[in-house]
Amino acid sequence: LYYTPSQGHLAAWLVENSCADKAFFCNSGAEANEAAIKLARRHASNRGITDPVIITAHQSFHGRTLAALTATAQPKYHKGFGYGGEMVRGFQYVTYNNKEELEAMVKEMNTTPEEDAANGRKRGVAAIMLEALQGEGGIIPGDPEYFAVARKLADESGGLLICDEVQVGMGRSGSMWGFENLGVEPDVFTSAKALGGGVPIGAMCARGEAASVFGPGDHASTYGGNPLACSAGLAVAQYFSDHDILGNVKARGEQLSAGLAKLAEKYPTILAEVRGWGLLKGIKINDDAGVTAGELVGDLMGEGLLTVAAGPSVVRFVPPLIVTEAEIDKALSIFDTAVGKRC
Repeated sequence: LYYTPSQGHLAAWLVENSCADKAFFCNSGAEANEAAIKLARRHASNRGITDPVIITAHQSFHGRTLAALTATAQPKYHKGFGYGGEMVRGFQYVTYNNKEELEAMVKEMNTTPEEDAANGRKRGVAAIMLEALQGEGGIIPGDPEYFAVARKLADESGGLLICDEVQVGMGRSGSMWGFENLGVEPDVFTSAKALGGGVPIGAMCARGEAASVFGPGDHASTYGGNPLACSAGLAVAQYFSDHDILGNVKARGEQLSAGLAKLAEKYPTILAEVRGWGLLKGIKINDDAGVTAGELVGDLMGEGLLTVAAGPSVVRFVPPLIVTEAEIDKALSIFDTAVGKRC
């Protein structure tokens, strides 16, 4: 309702350091994605679409509130939260990085069934909503060609391209935003996690026509953009400005990848390929390794190293963006020890 200086300054920093024209503040990544979903539906409604469809990818993760959870195309997260076997209507799923499947789905969803058309309804693609790199899905980087197709299809449909940058954004990929690795600019992107440096904050950022979809009263958040959260965000922004954070992310990410690749060569019966960007890396655990990613994560915790599983067969490394060369070496040494004990 009221302007606060820290909110205005943080919005200006986001706009100056991205493709966005405006920013909406909330309290988490899930809230930011809910805002993006609402914006996409309102934008579709403005185009006369009564049955708006948002296309997301299998194995994605967009949050745990109801619409964001529906956008999360993983049935294990939907269990127990549906109604009559359905989650929130208006979502369709495709295989990540599969251009042909995306093209076919867009074509289908832009066609209104005859019976619905006879009743004055119109179906259409409201948005294509994707992570630039799938985190929960197993550390799968987006394919630039796939995202180029997504951008083209959104433009041709009159819909929006939304990038969920909650995990990969704010420098974690080695670029400020994950989509910068893919050569596309989304209409909307969402941010949270690292934006506040540990203080809860989320942001939905939009450009062009998408930035003017919401009018007064269309969307709001009681604590969104509060002075404390935005001051924390500004402290993070200032640190980025004063230090070569992206340079460190790239250097330490290369160090981590090289070290993990060497360990994959050392333990070929357990470890497979290394993938990811910057300081969001994963290493695949072989299906016949005799140990799951979750079990190995538990072993690592016992050795003093915090990691997290990305699905049943990938160990995910997400160290702080300010991690040092010595700390990466120590982490690799602990990982070496833990995997060795499983041989």
